[in-house]
Order: sequence, then C-alpha cells, then structure tokens
Amino acid sequence: MKQAGVMLVIKDGLILGITRRSDHTKYGLPGGKFDSAIDKTVVDAAIRETLEETGLKVTHCAEIYKRVELGDGPTGEDFYSTCFYAVSWNGVPRDSEEGNVAWLTPEEVTCSKAAFGDYNRKTLDVFKTMFPHVHLHGE
Repeated sequence: MKQAGVMLVIKDGLILGITRRSDHTKYGLPGGKFDSAIDKTVVDAAIRETLEETGLKVTHCAEIYKRVELGDGPTGEDFYSTCFYAVSWNGVPRDSEEGNVAWLTPEEVTCSKAAFGDYNRKTLDVFKTMFPHVHLHGE
C-alpha cells in the first residue's frame, strides 16, 4: 500500500499550513507521498516534503497519527497517511511552487474548508493527549 507523510509544525500556538497547489484558498499540513527512490521511511518523506514545501528543516519529530486514506484519485488506490509532530525544527517558512504558507489556528486547519480537515482534527485530538504541554491557540 502506498504511503504519505505529513508534518505538524507549531509555533506560538499556531499551526503551519500550506495551500494546495490546485486551490490557493484551501490550507492543509505540509507533506506528501513516500518515494522509495528518495526516502528510506515515511518519516523521511514527511521531513523532505516539509523542507521542499515550506523551507523548514525538521530535526526531530514524533509520530502522532496514522490512518488509511481511501483512494479517490484516478487509480482509486488506498494509502497510509502518517502525521508527525515537528518537535524541533529550524528555518523561516516561505512560499513555494507547492503553495503559500501561513500560521493558522487549529480551527482554520480543521474546518470544512480546510484540506483534510477531518484528518487534521483527529490528528490534533491525539496530539493534545501526547503533548499536553504544547499550547494550541483557541484549544
């Protein structure tokens, strides 16, 4: 089964989001597909995609949430999506050809207008139990 890695980056209680390439009004978390030619693990994919999409270099992360995404693309193939929390990172977020970056509230990444809002909500629910000391704006 194919895999994708996603990264949750938090600063001052806000979450780093990136717009979709095809829709610059819809924000989601940075991340992308695991590529066995480049990545050894799905965490490598999440770190690589975060750097490519946002300019941030994740130096340490922890797995938060994994689920099966039902295939709705051209191939209809299901895949595993795993979200990691960037425990430590460096750099300054910047826009890329993938989309525009912004610091968002939890509401903005979990609402019905967000990319994968339901997945993000479940991820944040698990995150809050794993990292209760990390403040999320409005939570």
